[in-house]
Amino acid sequence: MKPHLLALGWLAFAGAPAGASAGAPTRHLFLDPAFVREADGAALVVNPPRSSEIVIRADKPWEEFMITFYLTVLDDGGKLRMWYVCRDKDKKGNLAYAESVDGLHWVKPELGVVEYRGGRAHNLVGIHNLEGNVFRDDHTANPQERYVYVSSVGKGGGIHRFTSPEGYTWKRDERPLLPFEADSQNVTFWDARLGRYVSYFRAWNPSDQGVGANRKVVRLESERLDRPSGIVPARPRNQSRPADRSRDPFLRDELPDALVCDGEDPPDTDIYTNAIQPYPVDPSWYVGFPAIFRHAVNSPHHSDGRTEIQFVGSRDGKTWERYRREPYLKPGLAGSESGGMLYLGTGLVVRGDEIWQYGTGYRTSHGDTPGREKRGDGAIFRHVHRVDGFVSLDFPASGGRARCAPVRITGPRLRLNVDTGALGTLRLGLRDADGTPIPGYAIDDCLPVLGNATGLAVSWRSGADLAALQGREVQVELAGARAKLYSLRCE
Repeated sequence: MKPHLLALGWLAFAGAPAGASAGAPTRHLFLDPAFVREADGAALVVNPPRSSEIVIRADKPWEEFMITFYLTVLDDGGKLRMWYVCRDKDKKGNLAYAESVDGLHWVKPELGVVEYRGGRAHNLVGIHNLEGNVFRDDHTANPQERYVYVSSVGKGGGIHRFTSPEGYTWKRDERPLLPFEADSQNVTFWDARLGRYVSYFRAWNPSDQGVGANRKVVRLESERLDRPSGIVPARPRNQSRPADRSRDPFLRDELPDALVCDGEDPPDTDIYTNAIQPYPVDPSWYVGFPAIFRHAVNSPHHSDGRTEIQFVGSRDGKTWERYRREPYLKPGLAGSESGGMLYLGTGLVVRGDEIWQYGTGYRTSHGDTPGREKRGDGAIFRHVHRVDGFVSLDFPASGGRARCAPVRITGPRLRLNVDTGALGTLRLGLRDADGTPIPGYAIDDCLPVLGNATGLAVSWRSGADLAALQGREVQVELAGARAKLYSLRCE
């Protein structure tokens, strides 16, 4: 069954969201379909980034075969720091490092911390295990463990934590966190809302359940990452790869599912990467950007195929809304540097009204190793989005109306993140909790909202001041045409 968040009810929207910082504007996003109580013509729509450009290409010997699928970007004190995976002509994998000030121009510094082919003039950090993300652990009191990377290590080693004081020199814990292999980008972060570490791992549906060995995402909460979790394989072997005895068991049903393809997805699809993370603009939400993998039906190799990115949102990190499963990012034209596959890494960089995301794109499909042997592949893209722009409430050209769950007025102005284009319009009215229009703030009293901005103030004939309504719970009524509403807030 497709998971929904409808059980949250209107109380999720009355007052400041959990996790919001003190004094921050109360922000209401259109990530939960339950927020829209009534709709006539208006509908929730997933929006792709407004622009994409390549910012890093493979131009070093250790990147000769490919820049591989996984990466992390951290906004670390105003400097952007990236850890990305690459493979040389012998297909040996390495974790590499780059940094940027403006997000467009990236430097691959000569770190000198490890040796590669007799030299140290390179940007490699000495990790050959490729299935993790880097996060800054501000929860730890140990400065030597400020940066953390959790990855499979291969050859029976399980999933381990790596730590570093600065992100260049890394040390691996002796004991594994999990005695499994999770052959995708595992995502781990400190969840301040829960006061625990949260990890999302690749897993496989057990073949004896009759659904085949389809990839999925499972979730783990941990008090600590430096000692074994106590979770062991539920069955003696991973039936998805019975011929490869050199690899660890894969996770299957030992942890609760977070994201799984189901009957609403096309046949022969599963979830490759997840890119799940707290939304930095409103930490009461978790967002994810899973790469959905379609197995190539016309290929002799079942592991061949292409990927596209979808968007998912969640209030608790456990139950995810997948909306209408529209693509957030689609492959480009055949032969282009994104024509075969796309992946997004972790890290949402907020700069003014924009959000920057970074991911990889490929000319080749997943199983086209011969194509990459002939010509190296992989480029790193920056995707630019508007703040809160992932999902919008859209009003068609023919017009539409909607009524939202009650919200509490917590500021003197009501501001909209909205785009009406040049020909659209939007009006907003306020009603009491029982549905009665509030005099002076009815929808017919609203001056048309026109423009494209992340903080347009709503005004009525009586003005824009909401001082008389402070602390009251009100229903928001909307009417518009050719308009996209991304979020609203009191400020």
